[in-house]
Amino acid sequence: MNHKAMKKMIRVGLLIFISCTYVIGFSQNNLVVEQIQVYSSLNPNATYWQLPSNVNPILAALDKGYFSELNLQREKNYPLVQKTLTKLNQMGKIVINWENSSTVPYHAYIELYEVSPDFAYKNELVNIPLNKKDSVHSFWLIGCSIFNQDKEKVNAKNILMGLLPIHSLGMGYTITTSASVPTSIYQAITKGVSLLSTQSGELDYIEAKMPMAYAIDNYWMPLIHNQPRTIIDTSKGFLAFAKEDRGHLLRIPAAVLNKINTRDRSANNPFSEIVTYIKKNRSNTNSNEYYEVLQSLRDVTNNIDYTIKGFIEFDNIGLKDESGTSNAIVFLPDSMHTIYQGNDSVGNFSVRENVAEKNKAYNPNIIYNGYDSTKQYALNTYYAKQPIIHSRVVEGKIKNHSFTIQLNYENNLNTILLDNKIVLVTGGQKKPVQMVVTQNSADPLLLDLLLLIASSEIFQYPS
Repeated sequence: MNHKAMKKMIRVGLLIFISCTYVIGFSQNNLVVEQIQVYSSLNPNATYWQLPSNVNPILAALDKGYFSELNLQREKNYPLVQKTLTKLNQMGKIVINWENSSTVPYHAYIELYEVSPDFAYKNELVNIPLNKKDSVHSFWLIGCSIFNQDKEKVNAKNILMGLLPIHSLGMGYTITTSASVPTSIYQAITKGVSLLSTQSGELDYIEAKMPMAYAIDNYWMPLIHNQPRTIIDTSKGFLAFAKEDRGHLLRIPAAVLNKINTRDRSANNPFSEIVTYIKKNRSNTNSNEYYEVLQSLRDVTNNIDYTIKGFIEFDNIGLKDESGTSNAIVFLPDSMHTIYQGNDSVGNFSVRENVAEKNKAYNPNIIYNGYDSTKQYALNTYYAKQPIIHSRVVEGKIKNHSFTIQLNYENNLNTILLDNKIVLVTGGQKKPVQMVVTQNSADPLLLDLLLLIASSEIFQYPS
């Protein structure tokens, strides 16, 4: 059978699985749960979706909910068969075998199947807003079927559950193989099972938000393991947080762009020096655009104003720049970018793109929750270890100190080094919402300034 035909057969089988709904009353009677079977068509070789050793929470959820509504009492003296499916075409099929329990009036089968969003949307299993679809990692089909002694299916209920990974206290290299760690996934599945009801529709849809999973790594993980998180409030347009019994309030106004006319060779051109540099050191100057960027920063708590002045190049035709990157917007490569406190220059910096961290990597085959690295989960996958590559690195001198800011946009993670030592790791999309302070002895004014710089609008990739 070819792959296309097999997919069609599986689609038909699953649609039969989800469309069987019966409404039959039961007098007080006994029931045995014969089997619970599970499979992921999304990651069939992984282990995160396989049944935990203890499925009693799932059975207890049925006892309290669905079985209780049907007036059925579960017999606990019969062994439960836990079946991990190995082939796609086994999904939606139940093999009946009641050798040890034929005298029990009713028999239940539990089915748990993970399917891809693409499968769910194409087969019209769910209709959710377009702007929400990218948030769903996968869907779980959760069903319970009940048979009588004549092997007739007399009741069945199903739920479709979408898994939505969300940022929590975890930080690190986010992983897309699994929506979350196995314990969180089965807590969500247990909750879904508890919602099976005689009152539910043919295929009710629910969502489960759960903390993201992170690949183990040898760069961030040793620093953030079980370390307290400082929560940063960004709800009012500020960065507000408390550290060492002291409040901190920081503000990042919108950046300003001033276009540089590279054809203006007049003596009164305010950008004459930078135009000379561009003509001498950059290619494609006739097609690319150049801007001065001004980023105001304010330490509200200490009444200090800072300004960053930098120079960027916009590639209009999509050619790689001299450093080999293909980013449309890059900073000019030399240390011509300046940091001011008031009107005084207090530092300068350069910016590099896509910088690999030497001898540092993440392992996509082992995940954890981004907080406690003593709890790790092998996925039974065999991907190669991947190098840690920073999307953008800002490095320079500030107030007689060297500093480096490593921005990882894919993982919403910034790493700040002062005098070659990591002092802050922050997590959050564009603006930090939490951080781990790894060097409490550093000057708090300088840490706040570095946090402002790392959070600047000018260093973010455009959406």
